[in-house]
Amino acid sequence: MSARFNYGWVIVGAMLLVQTVSSGLGFYNMSVYMAELAQLMSRSVSDLSFAVSIFFVTGGVFGLFVAELINRFQIRWIMVVGAVTCAIALAGMSVAREIWQVYGLFFLFGLGNTGVSLVIATTLITRWFPGRNRSIALSISSTGLSLGGVTLTPLTAHLFNTVGVYESFPTLGLMFALVIIPIAIFLVRPPADLDQLESATGNGQEWGYKEALSTRFFKLHSAGYALCMLAQVGGIAHLYGRVDFVSDYETASMSVQALSIASILSRFIGGVIATRVSIRAFTLFMLVVQAIGLISIGVADGALQGIVAAAIFGSSVGNLLMLQPLWLAEVFPGAMYPRVFAMASALSVFGVSIGPYFLGLIVDAYGYTASYGSAAFVCIGAWLLIFAAGAAPASKDDETKDMAGQEELAESPIVERGNTSDK
Repeated sequence: MSARFNYGWVIVGAMLLVQTVSSGLGFYNMSVYMAELAQLMSRSVSDLSFAVSIFFVTGGVFGLFVAELINRFQIRWIMVVGAVTCAIALAGMSVAREIWQVYGLFFLFGLGNTGVSLVIATTLITRWFPGRNRSIALSISSTGLSLGGVTLTPLTAHLFNTVGVYESFPTLGLMFALVIIPIAIFLVRPPADLDQLESATGNGQEWGYKEALSTRFFKLHSAGYALCMLAQVGGIAHLYGRVDFVSDYETASMSVQALSIASILSRFIGGVIATRVSIRAFTLFMLVVQAIGLISIGVADGALQGIVAAAIFGSSVGNLLMLQPLWLAEVFPGAMYPRVFAMASALSVFGVSIGPYFLGLIVDAYGYTASYGSAAFVCIGAWLLIFAAGAAPASKDDETKDMAGQEELAESPIVERGNTSDK
C-alpha cells in the first residue's frame, strides 16, 4: 500500500456505511415502527412512543459505558457485539405480541446501538484524522446519518407493506448484522501511532476527565446542545404533519426528502467551511439558520413554502450534528475524547427525548405556528448558552482560581455585615 495513502479514508467510508445502517434501521425507522406496531397491536401511538423513548434513553446512558470500553478493548469487537445485539432485538420483534415485550426489545435495541453509535464513529475518525482534514472526514462519514433515512426507511416501509410487518423484522435484523459485522472485523483498525495520539491534549491543557466535565465550557456547551437537539428533533418529528396540514401527504413526503437532501449537501459544504473558520462562529451561525428554518416551517401556508422551509431547516441539521463532536475533539482530544463526547451525547438525550413531545403539546393547544415558534425560541436559548461557553475552557489555573474565588465569595460575610462595625 502506498505510503502516501491514508487508511483513514477507508475508515471514513466504513463509518459512512455503519451509520447509514444504524440510523436508517434505528432513528429514522422509529416512526414506521410506531405506526405499524400501534395498528397491529391495537395500542395507542403514545404507548409505542414510550418504546422509542426507551431506545434513546438507553442509548444515552449506556453510551457512557461504551466510552469506557473503548479504552479497554478493540473497537471492532465492541461493534460486533453491538451489531449482534441489535440484530437479535430486531429479529425478536417478529414474535412480540405484548407491549412489555416491545419495551424490552427496544431496550435491547438501544443497548446494542451504543456499540455502533456516533460515539464509536467519531472516536475512530478523530483518531485517524488529528489534523485539518478532520472536519471533512467527519462531514463525509456522518452523511450516513441522513442516507439511512433516504434509503432504508422507504425500503422498510415497502417490506412492511408487501411482505408483512412481523415477517420483515428478521430480514431487518439480518441486514443489520451482515453489513456491520464484516466491516467491523475486516476494515476497522486503530492508527499505528495511536499511543502518541492518545497522549495528545487539546488547547494546550492536560485535562483530567472530571476536570473537563467541571469546566464552564463543557457545562454551557452541553446545555446549549441539549436545547439545540430539543428544537431540532422536535421540528423533524412534526415536519410531515405540519406540511400535510397546509398541503397534502405527497408534499409532506417531499418536504422530508428536501430536509434530508439539504442536510447531506450542506454537511459536505460545512466540512470544508469548518477548516477555514472558527468552529464556534460556525456553530452559532448554524443555530441562527436552524431558528430561521423553524420559523419558516411554522408560518408556511403552501406546498412550495413548506418544501423551501424544510430545506433551510435541513441545511442546519447536518452541520450541527457534525460540529459538536468536531468541536469537542478539538478541545479534548486523546484518550479522554470518547468519554467526554459520550457524556455530552447523554446530556443531549434530554432534548432528543422530550423534543417531539414538547412540540406536540403546543401543537395540540395552540397549533403548528406557535409550536415551531417555540422551537425557534429554544434555539435562541441554545445560542446564548453556547456563546457564553466560549471557544474552549480557560486554562486550568484560571479555572482553579475562578472556582476558589467563587467559594471564597460564598463563604465571606456580605458587605453590609462587614461594615456594621463602622456604623
